[in-house]
Amino acid sequence: MSNPNIITAYSTPQPGQPVRPPGLGALGKMRWGLKHPPADPTVSFAGKTVLVTGSNTGLGFEAAVKYSALGASKLILGVRTAEKGEDTKRRILTQTGRDADSIGYLLVDLSTFASVQKFCKELDKEVSSSGLDVALLCAGLAPPGYKTSPEPEGWELALQVNVLSTTVMALLMLPSLRRTGANGGVAPHLTFVNSGGNDMVQKEWLRDFDGSAFRMVNDKKGWNSFRNYTVVKLMGLVVMKDMARQMAGGDGGPEVIVNAVCPGMCKTDLGRDHPWVQKMLMAGASPFIHRTAEEGGRSLVSATALGPESHGKFWHNDLLYPMHELINDDEFCSRTLKEIMDVVSRVPGI
Repeated sequence: MSNPNIITAYSTPQPGQPVRPPGLGALGKMRWGLKHPPADPTVSFAGKTVLVTGSNTGLGFEAAVKYSALGASKLILGVRTAEKGEDTKRRILTQTGRDADSIGYLLVDLSTFASVQKFCKELDKEVSSSGLDVALLCAGLAPPGYKTSPEPEGWELALQVNVLSTTVMALLMLPSLRRTGANGGVAPHLTFVNSGGNDMVQKEWLRDFDGSAFRMVNDKKGWNSFRNYTVVKLMGLVVMKDMARQMAGGDGGPEVIVNAVCPGMCKTDLGRDHPWVQKMLMAGASPFIHRTAEEGGRSLVSATALGPESHGKFWHNDLLYPMHELINDDEFCSRTLKEIMDVVSRVPGI
């Protein structure tokens, strides 16, 4: 008998499911996405402990609201300050009417490895009795200009937050997820929030850096916000694929279901630090190209209820979408992963 709380993922549209026409450009894809939002998941998360990072605003907040409304027994919010934690908890409880004891928060700043390490230690204690069933890694940024993380890290900020610190966080919480999976039942989920923009990366962008995505995004000279964003997302998928490989398990299926999700182009405050002219232009275009954050949050939540067929895959528009061709390039992936792990492996505990 099928489990009503597991969503089966398909790579081709099912009867009655909208089909995105082939050959659409970036604007066409956004317009199609606006007119065809993802389904709102109705699965139950009762009895589950769920972590959402970046949960005080935008997509992370909307996903957290849904987890609470769908019955998550314990919802843990990853936020930067206690003030944001208290405010986010209050807003979620107002919307869902759940008991205050069902929601807690832990502090984390992904611009530093030390903060991520402390967060993961506290998380491991927090879930020692309940287990960790879902980890939705939603925290991320898209800086408008070149900026580095604080010393001693000092890496380009999006590289630090979206790739390096997120990789450290995922690796440090894998033991908690694996312990949960070892207890039987539905495999726990580790889901990375990513972007369909990964398929916009052009190979020639990497030529001046000897093919190195890592060197490109960390290089101040000629830094470009669009190229940086898309290449960082591609690097995130390299990490996701490798963690899926590590968690593949045997004939019984993956120890932990590892996947990535794109919510589509959504109206959030991700561009809050961009120049006012750019924000004005985007605000004017938003009604014609942007889903709401709530609609985007649907994809995030459904990705963490998918079956093992989603392991190592990319969830977008309620389907398993192909990723950039470089994800199938062993040389590119090996090099990218090595350059990431050369940094990450020096973090104590990894």
